[in-house]
Amino acid sequence: MAKSGKPMKFAIFVTGHSAPHIEKKYGDYGALYKELLEDKDNNEEWHVWYPVDKHFPTDDDLKGFKAICVTGSKHDAYATDEWNLKLQELLRTAFDRQQRILGICFGCQTMAIVLGGRVAKSSTGYEGGARTVFTTPEFGKQWYAEKFEEGKNFHLHETHFDIIMDVPPTVTVLGSSKNTPVQMCCVADHFLGLQGHPEFTDKYMEDDLQGRIDSGDLPKEVGEAATKDLHENAVTDEHWKDMQKLLKTFLKVDHPSANVWI
Repeated sequence: MAKSGKPMKFAIFVTGHSAPHIEKKYGDYGALYKELLEDKDNNEEWHVWYPVDKHFPTDDDLKGFKAICVTGSKHDAYATDEWNLKLQELLRTAFDRQQRILGICFGCQTMAIVLGGRVAKSSTGYEGGARTVFTTPEFGKQWYAEKFEEGKNFHLHETHFDIIMDVPPTVTVLGSSKNTPVQMCCVADHFLGLQGHPEFTDKYMEDDLQGRIDSGDLPKEVGEAATKDLHENAVTDEHWKDMQKLLKTFLKVDHPSANVWI
């Protein structure tokens, strides 16, 4: 992580919007990801685009970026909207040149589709609250995991209807939970995906769930069950910082064994 010289450039692709009152209180996904990932005392530039609003960089713009972060969304990763298909094409090109890509929820599912997998509604329905992600032995083999103890598990927020059903042949599963077989996955050194939401806090999740109940987006009993789970399985500051460390390492560290674009 260089502190001088040429700045490290990072792109955030915002693929969805939260309810207006949530964005007013906490900021949009671009702000949440910068809060999670930016090191203000480092020499970094963070650029935010909004594919969900048909706001895209060109591929030439992206070539100078160390990494791309693709956010979560209420939209379906398998939808055939024009912006979604354009996003997939842009990510496919970046992936082919081995540019680092971090995909969260929708972003992870979108990359699975780009790589030949299948995403669909979970047979167990909506999953919300907090979950423990149990890592596989493959997790410990990744260069960005070397600072964690063997058998390290993670705890993070969940809010989704869709999951990866068919894992692409090039994808390695790094973590799972009871109802979501693919909670964490990767391809080689340059793609890392999470089904959960490391950018959320307990308070954000609680307000978001209440808003979904009030708007009718979630049945009351489903939303209240997720809120109860959130209270019983809180994501602590230590949990949040563990995931933050993992993601910053993947995005920023120039590891000698990492075969990546920049």
